[in-house]
Amino acid sequence: MGRKPNQSPLRRRITIHDVAKETGFAVSTISNALAGKSHVSEETRARIQEIAERIGYRASSAARSLRLRQSLMIGVLVADVANPASPDFLRGIEDVATQNGYDVLLCNTDGSEKRQIAQMRALLDRNVDGIILISQHCSSPEIRALLADGTPYVLLQRRTSLHADDYVGADNVNGIGEAVAELARLGHRRVGFIRGPADSSTAAERYEGFCNAVAQHGLDPDPALVHDGDYSVERGYRVTLDFLSSSRPPSAIIASNDMNALGVLDAAAAKNVQVPEQLSVIGYDNVIFAGFARISLTTIDLPKREMGAAAATLLMKRINSRRRSAPKTVIFPTRLVLRGSTGPAAEPQSAAASHNRIRSKQEKDRP
Repeated sequence: MGRKPNQSPLRRRITIHDVAKETGFAVSTISNALAGKSHVSEETRARIQEIAERIGYRASSAARSLRLRQSLMIGVLVADVANPASPDFLRGIEDVATQNGYDVLLCNTDGSEKRQIAQMRALLDRNVDGIILISQHCSSPEIRALLADGTPYVLLQRRTSLHADDYVGADNVNGIGEAVAELARLGHRRVGFIRGPADSSTAAERYEGFCNAVAQHGLDPDPALVHDGDYSVERGYRVTLDFLSSSRPPSAIIASNDMNALGVLDAAAAKNVQVPEQLSVIGYDNVIFAGFARISLTTIDLPKREMGAAAATLLMKRINSRRRSAPKTVIFPTRLVLRGSTGPAAEPQSAAASHNRIRSKQEKDRP
């Protein structure tokens, strides 16, 4: 049956033998040149690369992985891929992985330890060369057994004090400390705090920073000003309703992440509480929506893309190293980004001041 009009013929895949025929070099020379081997001259390498690109040669990743005895894949487990903070971490990881010729297998665990275990097993069954765990469970015996199988791994954004692991994180203690210091400067004395999950080292560090800063600046240490949270909008909303219904509500609230803070803003709007005139709000992460004009959330910025890149770089070193060395910890500084959700604390109105204002209005309205 003849080929139909406008139907393109199937194109044969260009192989390394085609490059050899075009350049006149041996297949072994071409392979070494494209692999970056040092004993091939720069002039020869440049000529081979130029011709290979011109005729459309693409090295087979399967052949390369067989030659290197590596899968050229890394696995990344993230607790919630829908969280606006996740994409920047992932972009940083992919930047480095791509530069090193690696593909990334992404797994979303929804924060479930059971699901995390199943996905870790699947990644190891696929012989990934390494794993990055973003905000994952990392201390249970079953997970530790999987981490101990010999495959390199790096923890990002969550760690455990029970084990020494390669870890990349942020300076959470000082980050929250800066937020409390700013609120103290603005005259706030009762500052509410929404904690993250109880099993999160990141949440624990942020709570530690809050407690330290409250004591340092002499703010009200009332335990009722601290509520447990789970990094969700819903929890931020419910906790804020509790705060605002209190007989002594806080004049400012610090949320453990920006999703929590969005819930705080929604609850304040529902109760007709003006932000920042009646309530100041600070988040954590500086996700993309925090800078939108209608939200204008003061928040603590993390260099998320740089952190992801640092985790991937550390993993690549582990994959390519023939020596075992002590685990490394990389901590990135944070930065407080001031926007429209924070302002001076509203001064409490005394009974005398209120009486005088009412009397003044009555005299003004008198005919």
